Amino acid sequence: MARESELLAALTRIFSRGTDDAVIVGIGDDAAVVKASLTPLALATDMAVEGTHFNRNWSSLYEIGAKVTAANFADIFAMGGQPEYLLVAAALPKNFTVEEIEELALGIYDEAASVGALVVGGDLTYSERIVISISVFGSVARPLLRSGAHVGDRVLLSRLTGESAAGLAILQRGILDGDSAEHRNPTVEYEKAQAISSIAHSLTDVSDGLISELSQIADASHVQIEIDRELLQSSEGFSRLASLATEHGCDVWEWILHGGEDHAFLATVPSGVTIPSGFIEIGRVVAGSRVLVDGFIAEHQGFTHFE
Repeated sequence: MARESELLAALTRIFSRGTDDAVIVGIGDDAAVVKASLTPLALATDMAVEGTHFNRNWSSLYEIGAKVTAANFADIFAMGGQPEYLLVAAALPKNFTVEEIEELALGIYDEAASVGALVVGGDLTYSERIVISISVFGSVARPLLRSGAHVGDRVLLSRLTGESAAGLAILQRGILDGDSAEHRNPTVEYEKAQAISSIAHSLTDVSDGLISELSQIADASHVQIEIDRELLQSSEGFSRLASLATEHGCDVWEWILHGGEDHAFLATVPSGVTIPSGFIEIGRVVAGSRVLVDGFIAEHQGFTHFE
């Protein structure tokens, strides 16, 4: 069993690798100190609990660290921002080893490095189950809100949703293979969020399910959003996802419309703009106050913690 000082030393070795002129005091003191900026701050925090958000029977500690970090970054990018600094707090079992905390930390570090962000501090404590809480601080010149959708906008997705839900369904059947990779460590296309942010009226990431996120935009913007299944069905990856659903006795539309944790980016944009490469158009914004799929009211079935 590793001592706390050994775990902290391992974290310091990993997270002290990066440098940033704006960091006055980094890891190792009572608090981090970062030079103030005139650009508005974007802040997000996320907590992941073993057994609720991840399962060590099918996810490595590296994948867990990367996944929790990516979920935070997706929120910052969905605001049109750029992540810069992270604070990481973790509650760990008493038998956690130095090698295990290094693996967890490397997952966080590598995901942070992929967007140029740095871990500047955090905290450790004891728990019977692993709990990870990450707070991200970034910059945003023009915040993109869920309330920004306009009547006449086109509705775009950075990629087809449903891969994470498919992966979870496969893992729950005791199968650990490549088809479950997007649940264990989702691919978050940060560059697509950056590409769309300059033209988007509204932008969010799909964490709780596509219909759930569409409903939040419709409610906040006081508009109606109409989705066309044919557009989703003709998108790249649908045939493979449908085949997986048939193979495992699942409903592919449940995965696509209500599955969560894809962290694809959902945007509404003016009708006349050029759509960045890789986005798929799935519908439109009209006057009204709900979400329709092929003309039928879409019921919210996304993930909620307390229902």
